[in-house]
This record gives sequence, C-alpha cells and structure tokens, in this order.
Amino acid sequence: MPKQKRTVTEYRSYSLPWQFPLLLLSGDHWKISDIPSHRLHFHNCLEIGICHTYGGSLMVFDEPVPFCSGDVTVIPKNVPHTTYSAPGTESLWSYIFLDPQALFHNMLPVSWKNFDLSQYAHRGMQVIFRQEEYPQIYQLALTVLRELEEEKPGYQISAKGLLLSLYIKVAQAFSVSSQSKAAYGFQDTVNTPPRISSPAAAAKSIRKKSGATP
Repeated sequence: MPKQKRTVTEYRSYSLPWQFPLLLLSGDHWKISDIPSHRLHFHNCLEIGICHTYGGSLMVFDEPVPFCSGDVTVIPKNVPHTTYSAPGTESLWSYIFLDPQALFHNMLPVSWKNFDLSQYAHRGMQVIFRQEEYPQIYQLALTVLRELEEEKPGYQISAKGLLLSLYIKVAQAFSVSSQSKAAYGFQDTVNTPPRISSPAAAAKSIRKKSGATP
C-alpha cells in the first residue's frame, strides 16, 4: 500500500502597524489561481476575505469547502488553509488581516478581553458566510473595504467601529453554528462568546471609553 503524502503546512506571519494593527490587500492583482496548492498555511492574525468573482474551493485543515462570488470568509489565526479557483478561472479577492485584541483595545467590555475567534477552530468549522444567508456580514465587510480603500478623513475610526460590529456578528454566527460542538469535545465555557446585547451596545461602549462614533 503506497505511503500517504504528508501535507506541508507553512506559517505566514504579518507584521501589523502598532497604531492601526490592520493590513489591507485589494486590487485587480489579488487573483487566486486554479492550480491547487499542496501546502496549507496559517497566520498570526485574523483573516477576512471577500470573493468578488467566480468560485472555487477553500481548503480548511484538510477539508475542501466550495466558495463563490459574494462570499465572505473568516479564518481565525492558527487555522491551516489554502484557496484555489475553479478550473479555468481566477477568482478576485480582497483581504483584511487584523489583530482584534490590539485593534479593539479599550473598546470592549472586560468580559471580552481574552475572547478570540480561534476558540471555535476545529475540523468542520464554518469559515464561509454566504451573502444571501448573512447579508449583514457581507455589507459590513464591503463597507469596511470601501473605508480602507478610500481613506477619507476619520476612516480609521469608522473602520474600527464597522469591524467591531462585523467581529461580533461573526462571533454570533460561530456560536450558532457550534450548537453541535459537543461532537468535537468543546465546552460551553470555551465556545460561548461573552454576552453583548447587540453591535449597538458595542458602539455605546466605544463612545463611553474613547468618545468615538463608529
């Protein structure tokens, strides 16, 4: 019986600016090849992707998940993955890499201080959010992208507020999709996000602590 090849996994670290710990990758040159990579990779930060054209497969751990135009992908740090487009196509993407703990410093209640989406990481985890099923997540991601690309006055404050709402919406979606988490051996105390009533409550916390309006 032939020996199964071992998947190679690479660590890709991004050095994010300390004053605004976020990196934007966008433009017509961020196209994904249709040639599958035999190497997975993981990051030291949260990755948010927006697929603008075509479709393909997102490999998470060793499981392929189909994606299409209009999808938003959210991949926590330390989760191995790779992306390739459908045969004969090159899907166009925009990516936002961020450190939530640093970006949202002093913006969230104490109960969220140590919360991280990587707590949901397991095989079979949800990483793709369809535009039709999660319109709020899609619109928030698209609005953040425009803010970061246009760089109008106050865009960093606006982007922080929008990303905070997006972060909470994704945490809520992760929590719902993890109702079967017992099958993966996770405990409720690990996977349940701290309680915030809504993104509006988070915005109230921002105004109280920093005087900024998202």
